[in-house]
Amino acid sequence: MAGRLAIRLSIILLLGSIIFSQNLMNRLRVPLYFNLQSGIGYDSNFLKLSKLEQEEVSYYPALLGDSESASALISKNTFEVKYSPFFFEGHESQIRIKVNYNKYFESANKSYSSFGVYFAQHLGKYEWVKLSYSYLPRYYLRDYRDKDIIIIDNIDPSSDQYLHSCFFSQGSTILTYSKWIGIRSWIEGMLAYNTQYYDSSFTEFDLNIIAIGIKLSSKDYKNYPIQINFIQSFANNVTFQNGLHTTRDMNRGYSQRFFSFKLSKNNMALTIIQELGVLFSNTYRKYSSEIESDVLHYNRNQNESKINVWIGGDLNHSTGLRLDLINRSRDTFSVEKWVEELKSFKKTECFVTISYTFSSDILY
Repeated sequence: MAGRLAIRLSIILLLGSIIFSQNLMNRLRVPLYFNLQSGIGYDSNFLKLSKLEQEEVSYYPALLGDSESASALISKNTFEVKYSPFFFEGHESQIRIKVNYNKYFESANKSYSSFGVYFAQHLGKYEWVKLSYSYLPRYYLRDYRDKDIIIIDNIDPSSDQYLHSCFFSQGSTILTYSKWIGIRSWIEGMLAYNTQYYDSSFTEFDLNIIAIGIKLSSKDYKNYPIQINFIQSFANNVTFQNGLHTTRDMNRGYSQRFFSFKLSKNNMALTIIQELGVLFSNTYRKYSSEIESDVLHYNRNQNESKINVWIGGDLNHSTGLRLDLINRSRDTFSVEKWVEELKSFKKTECFVTISYTFSSDILY
């Protein structure tokens, strides 16, 4: 009996010495890095109202929900912690936790918080495996007309009860793998699974989304890094024709193609401005509804473009400043003219963001 106990203790001590070897413990004792970002900005059309809706607001302000204006000042705040140990000798690991809070001064409903966790493991030169999860518990779109409530309760469409605040929650899991393809260039493959689940008044819009993508990044020209990104998504309207809604003959499922191109100029010889960049993205979405009575989605597709131009630089070794100018527009195409007008919009955004980075040796 005593002999068996001694053998077991020896095995436990041996495993402990391997797992918690001094070499490993040293590789886990690395600084924690903290990043704080705070920005203030302006959005000319934060509810994405169409041109006709913006005209309608003057005599039907209920469209704005809890806001008194179609534009808004926005405060964006982010707190991030980064830990980069070496679980495997010579290969860095990265663990990040991020919390965001966006406040819309015009709308308490629109203000929201989100969080994310991120893990990356280095395998070789420009070779990484990354896994991330983010969750947005409650996001407000705007006040919409709820067809179920109108039909069931026989509400007069001219009353303000015709409108109901629309919220959803979103979860996103993303797995990526990147591989070096020569000099300072690498390619990255992506697989993602997203959920969008709406509140009780709009559950007919619930979606499960699968996306695959590929991204090419290059620093061959050190001062001119570029990125090209392509993502194909497939959204399944999980509550379509489940018998729970009077609007079950409406299918919000879609297929979507996303393309973006980013180019920046680094190491600019200016006092404050060291970086100038531009990001262009285009999203083409085609809805899958084959039901002619589903006039909102039948034969509908939309093309959305966004251009983001920014300048940025370091005020000192720990503090950065960035200015973003964004123009976004969507053109909708449908067999119904009113759908095209309703679902098209334009907006302009401007943000100034200051960031502060510091480290802690608390793990030493």
